[in-house]
Amino acid sequence: MPRSFVISLVLIIGLGIGSIVPAATAWWYDTNRASSTLNSISPEIAATIDASTKVSFHFGLEQGVLSVIEGAPGTSGKVIVTGLNVQAWPKEMLDIAPKVEFYSLDEVQSFIDTVNEPLWRE
Repeated sequence: MPRSFVISLVLIIGLGIGSIVPAATAWWYDTNRASSTLNSISPEIAATIDASTKVSFHFGLEQGVLSVIEGAPGTSGKVIVTGLNVQAWPKEMLDIAPKVEFYSLDEVQSFIDTVNEPLWRE
């Protein structure tokens, strides 16, 4: 076999493996990660939240469904987002989530991202 043919074949196989493996590992990681619909808040809801007023948010957990609710923990308020998938969350985080008060939706998203880190699943 000519040397250039062998080198071309190795490069093609390497590129194939190099593109399939990251795609497969990204898919595998996404199946074990809790999904968050917080990034897809509708513009109508976001427009109703006035940044100049002191607004706080908390989680509500009802029958395994996590919701983001406007107001301090223990109070009822307007539901911002509901139906967050928390099946992959550790029990300890599910216990603490309704007790935490957040002062922006960015803090809520940060909490969700932190809980989704693989470190907590060990």
